[in-house]
Amino acid sequence: MKDWGGIAAGLGTVLCFVAMLLAGRLGATTDALTVFDLAGLRMGVAALCAAPFLIRAYPWNVDLRAHAVVSFFGGAPFVLLIFSGMIFAPVGHAAVLMNGALPVFAALVTWVWVGDRPGRWQWVGIVAIIVGVGAVGWEAVAGHVPGQWRGHLLFLAASVSAAIWYAGMRAWRLTVIQSLAALLVGNALVYVPIWLLFLPTGLWTAPVADIALQVVVHGVFGAFLCILGHAYSVMTIGPMRQAAIMSGAPALALFVAIPALGEVPSLLNIIGAGIVTVGILATVFLHPGRKSQS
Repeated sequence: MKDWGGIAAGLGTVLCFVAMLLAGRLGATTDALTVFDLAGLRMGVAALCAAPFLIRAYPWNVDLRAHAVVSFFGGAPFVLLIFSGMIFAPVGHAAVLMNGALPVFAALVTWVWVGDRPGRWQWVGIVAIIVGVGAVGWEAVAGHVPGQWRGHLLFLAASVSAAIWYAGMRAWRLTVIQSLAALLVGNALVYVPIWLLFLPTGLWTAPVADIALQVVVHGVFGAFLCILGHAYSVMTIGPMRQAAIMSGAPALALFVAIPALGEVPSLLNIIGAGIVTVGILATVFLHPGRKSQS
């Protein structure tokens, strides 16, 4: 039952994450706000939402190294990689490349760091995911789409960052509140002031509607609620299985982006997302042994 609760929380993060991708693509491809604004609003608003819980739970008893690792690899730098990538490539590519590659990187990182070795069927799923991700990457290279490869590299870098974030939460056995504290406090105290004082911003001139959209989607759903889901899922079912569940984002993002952004996926993109989905099923459901979850 605990495992199914973790899987449900992971699926909730997929919905929040896809909404964040759509809003991020809108923000990254318009002149109203900069990618630094998107990261600042995400981390600042999420910190405000979490403040009552963090104050009540203080002291959090989080190792300083956990604060540093989780806040960096899951915070503003991670968000900047995603949104910068969407300047060059569409939402469907972001979902397939970043979320598709995530189980692969998570498996390697947690194996080395936590000792959570993938099982046989999880390796089958990982191979399927690599094939699906490769199909989307090949489409941009073979199609000679200018600049898309830059977005792809940024999405893969974000995937590595998220894998280290997940493994850090698992290695230090952080609770949900500890995960919120480790991720949000450092970003609120370090990145947000740097953003407001020194980084390029359109915050003071952007339409109120644009700011409100990013605040709600990124700060409330994409960060606060998504972080809660991430933390609970990683704590209960492990970082590799949570990473695999997040690979469900490609198929959902591909189809939602059609009416929302007018981004019609190619046949190869759809095939790649389908193969990645097969990899998800193999990685999450075909190896129920305790060794992959502990």
